[in-house]
Amino acid sequence: MGRFIYDSTLTLTLDDALLGHLQAVVGAKFRLQQSFYFSWGYPANTGESRTMIWLTPSISVQFHYRTARPPALDRDRISEFLAQANSPSGLVLVIGD
Repeated sequence: MGRFIYDSTLTLTLDDALLGHLQAVVGAKFRLQQSFYFSWGYPANTGESRTMIWLTPSISVQFHYRTARPPALDRDRISEFLAQANSPSGLVLVIGD
C-alpha cells in the first residue's frame, strides 16, 4: 500500500495501482494549472466517513509507493478519472470496495 500525502497534513493509503492512476490524473490536471475536487469514501458497512479536498497546483502533494516498480496504467481508467475530475463533483473514489 502506498500513500497520497496532501499539504503534509493529510495522508490517504491506497494500493500502488490506484495511486499510480491518481498520480497520472493529478499530474495531467496540474500541468494545465487546473484545480479540482478530490473525494474518497468507504463502503457503508465500514462506518468510515467521506473526505473531500480541493487539489490545486499551489499545494504540495506527494505520492509514496510501497514497491519500486511503477504500476501498470490503464488508459481507460485514467480517462474515466479525468472525466470525473473535470465534472462539478470532481474525482470520487470508494476505498476498499
